[in-house]
Amino acid sequence: MIRLSDYLNYLNNEIIQARKKADENAVMIAKEYAEHEYLKFFKVPRYSLPSVKMDIPVKITDIDADADRNFKLDETKFIQQVNEKILLVNKQKLLNIQPVSVKSIQNDDFRTLLNGVRAGGGISTTRTITANTNTIPEIKIPGRTVPISTKPLERPIEGTSTETESEALKTIYSDILNKYSLMNSKLNNIYIDPNTNSAEDKDKLFINLHVEMEEEGIRIVTMKDKDGREVEQIIFE
Repeated sequence: MIRLSDYLNYLNNEIIQARKKADENAVMIAKEYAEHEYLKFFKVPRYSLPSVKMDIPVKITDIDADADRNFKLDETKFIQQVNEKILLVNKQKLLNIQPVSVKSIQNDDFRTLLNGVRAGGGISTTRTITANTNTIPEIKIPGRTVPISTKPLERPIEGTSTETESEALKTIYSDILNKYSLMNSKLNNIYIDPNTNSAEDKDKLFINLHVEMEEEGIRIVTMKDKDGREVEQIIFE
């Protein structure tokens, strides 16, 4: 596993070394021409690589990113969204979840869920959060999954009458909280694996790098300034 930036830097260095070897070989051939009885009258052949284009498939193995979800929760708006969702879920699943109020979310269980979203970038809704088992809600963090609490939720949430309805309400809370926008997001590093032939890679994320490198030369010239001091100047060709 390597960083994408390191991989691109490696490709750049390899192309530079290839061009250097080509120029060294051209100098060697020029000396041979100069010493030859007849070839010294001919133009010395030299070939350059004005541009290099590559299409390279790579496998993304990990993404290092920072996400800030320290948003301010508008409780009135949130309760309105929850109650609208309750009406829809009751109709779809033939449940009887009771509408909630601001008081319903002023408890430790809800604050744990809210803090989990703010700190970790989202609550996993791919699994059911139960009220009387040892299942622990999870936070999804790039590269790892951690529990947001070390204790199971043992009591039903206010506004419900059965265990099933309590579970459904927790899912509603999770779905709505996960829709809140990021306050700030920063991508630090993308880690890749150039080996894309492994049989177990079928579920991995692949990207195709289209890399085009154009030739550009530089020349370092040493000269003297008006005070007689030697200075170096870089000239781009």
